[in-house]
Amino acid sequence: MKVFIPVIDCSRNRYTIAENFETSGAICIFDIRDNLVTWYKSKGLSASYEEILEELKGDGVTKAIISSLQTPTINTFVNKGFHIYKSVGNDLRINLELLKIRCLPVFDYESAEELNEMSSFHSEFATYEPAICQN
Repeated sequence: MKVFIPVIDCSRNRYTIAENFETSGAICIFDIRDNLVTWYKSKGLSASYEEILEELKGDGVTKAIISSLQTPTINTFVNKGFHIYKSVGNDLRINLELLKIRCLPVFDYESAEELNEMSSFHSEFATYEPAICQN
């Protein structure tokens, strides 16, 4: 399974998840099976994020960890066949660990508005226990 995460950049801030896909400077691809992390620059690309999603899907990436999304963007991701998770805070390493133990909240059309409103509360006060997490 491969997952992509929009991050601030490929260097100093590569472990910081960007606020959203459109404003990220790089994309992190994590292959859970091979435990391999790769970064790609995304700033300055002429391709739209829809075209990037198609390319990612062609490379076997079908999941994403995102900080915030608007409902129309969620529709695009879902229509392209992606499964979306809501990041918990902006630390890439923590979110990848939560993904491995199946503790990231699922980002879907119905909960998008609610999750966007609650993101600061959720990140600050949520606690996770691997024994009860089964997204």
